[in-house]
Amino acid sequence: MQPAYQIWLDRLTQLPEPGQCVLVYAPDEWTDMRVATYKPDNEASHAFITKDSNGNTRYVKGVTHWLPIPERPR
Repeated sequence: MQPAYQIWLDRLTQLPEPGQCVLVYAPDEWTDMRVATYKPDNEASHAFITKDSNGNTRYVKGVTHWLPIPERPR
């Protein structure tokens, strides 16, 4: 069971598993918080992707923190 609240993780100190869907914080983007998938191209890349309102894949730039998606309610 996960705790009632979670602490945002700094992207520079810890990254999600490749393919993991997480909540990201990117203060300079058009929406500062959103659900995205971590999809690195290589070890140097910190790529988070999401779908826009038209269903197109977009890279989320400027991610500073991320948070695992909580479990669904029971």
